[in-house]
Amino acid sequence: MKLSGKKGTGQPKKKSEGKPKNTQIREKVPGDWLYMTPQEIGVRQIYEAFGEQDSYELEIWEDAGVLEIGMADGASVDIETAQIHPKDEITASFAAEHQAKSVFLVTFKPETYEEATNVMRRIIGKTGGFFCGDTEDFTPLFEG
Repeated sequence: MKLSGKKGTGQPKKKSEGKPKNTQIREKVPGDWLYMTPQEIGVRQIYEAFGEQDSYELEIWEDAGVLEIGMADGASVDIETAQIHPKDEITASFAAEHQAKSVFLVTFKPETYEEATNVMRRIIGKTGGFFCGDTEDFTPLFEG
């Protein structure tokens, strides 16, 4: 997907330590995802889906439209506000078909997919929408 808008936050990325646990999962699960919602929301609303009792470490850069959700072992799910590039007709059509008004680029390491799905479930449970792979056919699709 071509995205227009801000890139990066100037913040260094955290590195996970250790080897991937399951290389088979890593080959099938994309590292880049899209999160789409039928209502207009920002990273603040996603941030608010998590409570203080959660075991996640959250960092938000609201002006940059970026949210980092820290998981175990230094891994994270990174969410960035995105705009569909005007020339990306395929993604624009997919978003329109699903009545998406907000689009976010989501990245995490494929080997952390299991834990990342818990994060995705939490977000969908509070703000709706769905996650899909940033792939040619938008798979896998994760609706909670």
